[in-house]
Amino acid sequence: MNIGSVIKYYRSKNKLTQSQLADGICSISHLSKIESNTYTPHESTIEALLLKMGVQWKKEVAKRNQLEQKLNDFIACALHYDLEQMKERYQELELDDGYIQSTDLVNQYELYKFRYYLHVDDQSLAERQKEMLQRLKNSFSEAESWMHHLFLSQYYAKGDNKERAMEYADLLESGIRSIPQKFEGELYYQKARLLVMHEQYELSAHYTERAVQYFRLNYNYIRLLHAQLLLAINYTRRNLLMQATGIFEVLKRNSRLTDQKDLYNQTLYNFAELLIMREEHHQAYSFLTELHGTLPKDTYFYKAVLVSLIETAVEIGADAWSYVQELRELSADSQDEYFLLYLNYFEKQNFSQPDLLAYSEDKMFPFFRKNGYIRESKKIALELSRHFQQEKQWEKAMYYQSYYDRNGG
Repeated sequence: MNIGSVIKYYRSKNKLTQSQLADGICSISHLSKIESNTYTPHESTIEALLLKMGVQWKKEVAKRNQLEQKLNDFIACALHYDLEQMKERYQELELDDGYIQSTDLVNQYELYKFRYYLHVDDQSLAERQKEMLQRLKNSFSEAESWMHHLFLSQYYAKGDNKERAMEYADLLESGIRSIPQKFEGELYYQKARLLVMHEQYELSAHYTERAVQYFRLNYNYIRLLHAQLLLAINYTRRNLLMQATGIFEVLKRNSRLTDQKDLYNQTLYNFAELLIMREEHHQAYSFLTELHGTLPKDTYFYKAVLVSLIETAVEIGADAWSYVQELRELSADSQDEYFLLYLNYFEKQNFSQPDLLAYSEDKMFPFFRKNGYIRESKKIALELSRHFQQEKQWEKAMYYQSYYDRNGG
């Protein structure tokens, strides 16, 4: 416990100058060294300084230990993805924020505040906390620096800066001689997510399976579900559709039973994408319709579901025009080229087939390929390959077929 910081905290709280507090106990220079933690005073000096401010040393030790327990609970909630309890612990710790700043708990506290803001998707607070941690990092222990890199990797992954996220993730395996045991699953999971984003599916599967094993052995059930979803997505990308289907079936049930609504919605969406690949469009349409009825309309996810709904409705002969109109209304002020491209594509389907194919080749395929939309670029490539085969334009047909095969996992 940084006793000098505690003395300084109470002196400031009681609006005393160093001269007023030191009077009759020690010199001002002596007190200054104590408060800066460059000198450890005799126990009698500590008690005298605290007693002058109405503070008892034994109670301070007990208070510090209680805060440490609250902080450990806060960390455990983060590791187990218990967001409701994590929010409660965060609010409790916030009440003692000023006091925590005077203790040796401050680094872990500030690091996990950063993790909390990432959990609850508060981008502005996460950005502010990132800047604050940059100023604190010189005081981090080796383990705290490791955590800092892990959280930075997660921060950049959320911001879709996958290259920067991978840089920090690579540091995690080389920057500390032994991984902190309680973070082992988080390391594997983060590496697996980033490797999927970089289309390194086999290596991603290796890390995902290690994350699944770790979370299972440590009874971390919610994080286990997250890792299993990542594994199912990985299998889907590699065309291991039977394996992925089995995991999705289990996830759909378990995420509903554990009331993990976001996880359930992500499972339905990704399961629907797999069913579309298997040309089981009616079942996919059922899942997407369920999502359409429950998701908030002001989200990116909702618009992504609309795109899939339109595609699936066309396949089964259902009315897709109402979904197209809804997507047009939601994207009226949008600068997101992804949805605007799809809107034009869907609207061209009702007119000229040659124009539609020209639009796919000139606009959609280059955009999807450049921006890493693997599923979408594969779909367009397959359509163009089949078209150019019919037209006996063999060079173009081979180009798009090769792209489809090369990105098939």
